[in-house]
Amino acid sequence: FGVVLHNYFPHFSPSTVQIFNENFSVEQALRNIPTCAAHDRAAQRALLTALKTWALLARKHNLQYWISYGTLIGYVQRGGLLPHDHDVDVSMMEQDTSQLVALASLINSNLTSLDSNIYKLIVHPQWHIVGWFTRSYFRSQGVNFISPNARFIHQKTAVYVDIWPVYNYHPGQSENSTNTSSILSEYDGNYDWKVYARNWTFPLNPCKYSGIHVWCPAQPKELVAAFYGRSAVYKSDTSCVNGTWRSN
Repeated sequence: FGVVLHNYFPHFSPSTVQIFNENFSVEQALRNIPTCAAHDRAAQRALLTALKTWALLARKHNLQYWISYGTLIGYVQRGGLLPHDHDVDVSMMEQDTSQLVALASLINSNLTSLDSNIYKLIVHPQWHIVGWFTRSYFRSQGVNFISPNARFIHQKTAVYVDIWPVYNYHPGQSENSTNTSSILSEYDGNYDWKVYARNWTFPLNPCKYSGIHVWCPAQPKELVAAFYGRSAVYKSDTSCVNGTWRSN
């Protein structure tokens, strides 16, 4: 995995990420994020705290990830958290999920520096099954999701980081018939498969998300435009109306 890190993370020292994030102030970042509803500030604080903790955890355990979906929109539009967002989205290559299985066991057994009474990493038991429609909920195990492969949860605030799978082939086609060197695929907003150029994601670049040092895809604007439309690169689809966030 060290070789992978060298190939995908060529410009940024992981130790630097840890230093910056340990010194990062969530309260300072919040000054640049507007609010609308009464509970916004508390939610924003919880989301940034969860992301900061995830970024440190990923660095410590050499997890290759990058911000995605709505979180990536926030980065492209305003360099950080969308003020109305309700979760954090990151993506990982599907085959790397096995690393999360081992890490979840350590966290949930209090064998890391994280307090398992506060943070929990839940990996879907069927993460190796491709396609949400063939997976099941395991509510008795706290698995209340089927599309992400895993979820990193702050249990006291109930905010979470969704960890989404990305495949190096088209799941709707035979893996052997696909040129895996040039494409990636993942869910789009309708949970259908979206195929796009691999070089839109790799090599990953270091970036700052509301002051938190994380990893971004190589061409974030291209990904946002492909998944949400070109206007999503520069224009929010949500506005504050009388103390409520509403879709435009």
